[in-house]
Amino acid sequence: MLRRAAAVAIVLTSPAAADEWRFCVGVAPANHESVISDVFTSGADSARLESRLQGWYRAHHGRTLTFQCPHGGDRVAALNGQTAALQFNRTLGYAVNGLPVNEVTMALGEDLF
Repeated sequence: MLRRAAAVAIVLTSPAAADEWRFCVGVAPANHESVISDVFTSGADSARLESRLQGWYRAHHGRTLTFQCPHGGDRVAALNGQTAALQFNRTLGYAVNGLPVNEVTMALGEDLF
C-alpha cells in the first residue's frame, strides 16, 4: 500500500508536459521568405508557441509570417528537422533567414526552457 501511495505521489508531482527540443519555421509565401529558429527546449503547446512568435515577429520585424513549431523530441531529431526545413525552403526558392535563440527567448518568455 505504501508503494502504491508513493507511485501516486510521484505521478501527481510530475510536470504536466516534459520539455522537448524544438525549432520553429516562419513562412511568408507571398514574399518567398522563411525564417528558421535555432533549436530550443519547451514544454509549451505548439499553437501557443506559434502564436507568440507570430505576434512578436510582426511587432519587431514589421512582417507577418505564419509559424510552425513541430515537436522535435530529442536534440538530434530537432536539428535534423531544422536541416530538412532549411533545405525544403531553399528548394522552393525562398530566402531563408535565421532566428537566433536570443530572439526566440525574447519572443517566447516563460514558454521557453
